[in-house]
Amino acid sequence: MIGRLTQGQMIAAVGAAVLLVAMFLPWIGVSGPSLPSGVNLPPGVAAAAGSSSENIWKGSTLDIYLLITVIVAALPALLAVTDSSEEFSFVSAATFLLGVVAVILIAAFLTVDFPDGPDRKIGAFIGLAGAIAIAFGGFRAMQEEVAGEI
Repeated sequence: MIGRLTQGQMIAAVGAAVLLVAMFLPWIGVSGPSLPSGVNLPPGVAAAAGSSSENIWKGSTLDIYLLITVIVAALPALLAVTDSSEEFSFVSAATFLLGVVAVILIAAFLTVDFPDGPDRKIGAFIGLAGAIAIAFGGFRAMQEEVAGEI
C-alpha cells in the first residue's frame, strides 16, 4: 500500500497532514494584560481581560488556498490507500507549485499582511513548516519521476 508511494510523495503527504492540523491551531492571538502577583480581578473582569486567539479559518482568506494545497499534496497518498491505479503526471508539479506559493503566502501573511496588535501564534509557524515540507516533497517527487523515465 505505502510501498507504491515515492519518498517525495510521502514527504508531501506528511507536510499536508501537518498543514491541515496547523490550520486548526491558533495563528493570531491577543494576550491579556499582565497583573502583579497578589492582584485579583472580579470574575467578570478577569474573563474580559483574558487572552483570545483565532485560527486561520477565522482570521484570513488564506484558508481556502491552503485547503486546496493540502488536498493536492495528499492526493497520491489517498490514491495509494484506495488501491487506485490512476496516476496523474501533473500531481508532483502541482504539489511543488502550490507548496511554493503557500510558503510565499504564509510568509507574506506573517510579515506584511499581519494585523496590527495581535501576536503571531504557534499554528502559523507550524503551518509554514508544513508548507515547506509540501514544496520540498513536490520537488523531490518531480525529481523521482524524471529519474524513473531515464
